[in-house]
Amino acid sequence: MSLLNKQAYTVTKDKLIYDAKHPIDATAVQVSVASDTNGILKRGQILDCAGGVYSIHAEDGEAGVIVAEDTGYASDDTEIIVPVYISGCFRASEVITDTEITAADIETLRARGIYLK
Repeated sequence: MSLLNKQAYTVTKDKLIYDAKHPIDATAVQVSVASDTNGILKRGQILDCAGGVYSIHAEDGEAGVIVAEDTGYASDDTEIIVPVYISGCFRASEVITDTEITAADIETLRARGIYLK
């Protein structure tokens, strides 16, 4: 009977999701990573989508989705499967990107159903 009360996991709160005004939907996508070292795609990181290929957001890229869970990769990985949000309302201050988020990025995400507030 004591196994029923055993803690299975913990929930860590963050501020990425703003509200549920727009439906939050997620999926898993294959992301192309090119690195000589181990790395991690952090929850909240913006990924680009160009020609059906997902990659880390770059200045000249087209923002497409937001990473839903921290996902690690090894130095010899070229592609990994990453859970991502494809719609919903998110805090702009909690979104992660190496470059500045432009008005064009915000509009591209909005057209895809991702709203930054």
